[in-house]
Amino acid sequence: MNGTNDNSHVKNETKFNIPIVIDKSETSSGITLLALWSTMSDKSYRVVWPKDRLRPLIEESIIALYTKQGHGEVVLNSDKVIQLEASTVMFLHPKDIKSYQCKGFIWEVFLMEFIPNGAINLPYQHLITLSNNEFFYQEMNQIIEYFQSNQPVERHFATAALTKTIYHWLTLAKVRDQDEKLNLVQEVITKIHLNITQKWQVKDMAESAGCSEQYLRKLFLKYTNQTPKEYYLNSRLNTSRVLLKHKGYTINQTASALNFYDAFHFSKAFKEKFGYPPSKIMKK
Repeated sequence: MNGTNDNSHVKNETKFNIPIVIDKSETSSGITLLALWSTMSDKSYRVVWPKDRLRPLIEESIIALYTKQGHGEVVLNSDKVIQLEASTVMFLHPKDIKSYQCKGFIWEVFLMEFIPNGAINLPYQHLITLSNNEFFYQEMNQIIEYFQSNQPVERHFATAALTKTIYHWLTLAKVRDQDEKLNLVQEVITKIHLNITQKWQVKDMAESAGCSEQYLRKLFLKYTNQTPKEYYLNSRLNTSRVLLKHKGYTINQTASALNFYDAFHFSKAFKEKFGYPPSKIMKK
């Protein structure tokens, strides 16, 4: 389930591509989890099915892709192309997938494959937007910690917790189905993550969406709990941790790549958001 665009290295690992569950399935009362991957990738990352899969295709299984940050793209066997931006979840039939890849500067994604233990109504190929993305990200990290334990009871708890998270996503899908205003916000978010190194002004975002700046601010506050300016800043700061930790960028290089005024302003914004300076990541 991992690969790069270089066909001679399709099985190579990315900078951060960890199989959390792969060797054996985990079962709770709600689902049987077949696989869980935590991946941080760049534009060299591309996976083609079934060639790059580590498991045979299973007819009744379901794939869920939770994009934490960045931007990815899924190509289906029907040749339909689906864009996956930050703070979204999508459910897919594994046999519908032709390939998926990073399309933006980075793509941090959790891929899970599971079989429901009972009837479940899933909105296949429907992009579900998560307004409280940090909550789900922390929840997913905690689930992964439990899966990495050697204690069966903790791994069983992790599967049950993941089941709850999946059903939580489904409630959000029902609430926001066919919301044209949300679609407008998603389009802007997609453009931001596809061009995260571009210097975005709220005016530029509003023009790309075909609406006023005031209206765009109102929609962003409703669906992301952030203004467009705050969302763009937080997206760059989240990306900066990837550049520092996984790409080996210096503070100056990171500030320049992500269009901060200078290293001082970048470091100040970084510390305000995360509570520690970027130099701490570099020391680690």
